Amino acid sequence: MARTSRQLPRPDDSGDPVDVATRITGDTFSDPELVRRAFTHPSAVENRDPDAYYERLEFLGDSVLGLIVSEEIYRRFPDMPEGGMTRIKVSVVSGTALARVAADLGLADAIIFGDSERGTGGRGLASALENVYEALTGALFLDGGIEVARTWVMETVGPLITEQTAESPENPKSALQEITQARGQAPIYRVISQEGPPHARMFTSIVEVGGKRLGRGTGHTKKEAEAAAAQAALRRLKSHSRKRSS
Repeated sequence: MARTSRQLPRPDDSGDPVDVATRITGDTFSDPELVRRAFTHPSAVENRDPDAYYERLEFLGDSVLGLIVSEEIYRRFPDMPEGGMTRIKVSVVSGTALARVAADLGLADAIIFGDSERGTGGRGLASALENVYEALTGALFLDGGIEVARTWVMETVGPLITEQTAESPENPKSALQEITQARGQAPIYRVISQEGPPHARMFTSIVEVGGKRLGRGTGHTKKEAEAAAAQAALRRLKSHSRKRSS
């Protein structure tokens, strides 16, 4: 899981973004300013100049990431229908997956936060990790081109592109609804927490069936959090079903 409870670094004690990015990506950047911008959280910018923090690079990186992952899925699974391809892509580029990958890579060590975000105790770290991963992807694309970005994406999230992912339900809430209805029950979703500033809001939702909690999930929207909770519930039900049949 993404390390969301750690103490956020101050601008003066963060790792140098260029050094961290160079070490992690193995790429020597011709434009170090792109890297610094990719690691700069909006809370660290007083004048809110769009070119001073990571959101524009994040926008670009999101598209570059989607293209690279989609092309890899298309080439790797020539006989897979569109529905399965979509499920793999959605899973690989999800906020949860990117935050986890970014945390494992150590990107959090170089994110530059402002005082307002550090005062939240790290509640927005998962969102920031996802955004920085995408922004760094955008920076690699601008600095080195599509092949440099492709190498980075495939080395970091490429292992998540598997045929097994296509077997997961495209709409976990609908799948859970069908299973529980067959038992004469219905899932009930509840948002149990809402954290972070408006630009990096994180919701946590649980799903209960028959008064029993079956799943918990987080997301940038209530809908995303509920879908994650439903997915967790489906995994639990599937595990229980396997145990009964063994």
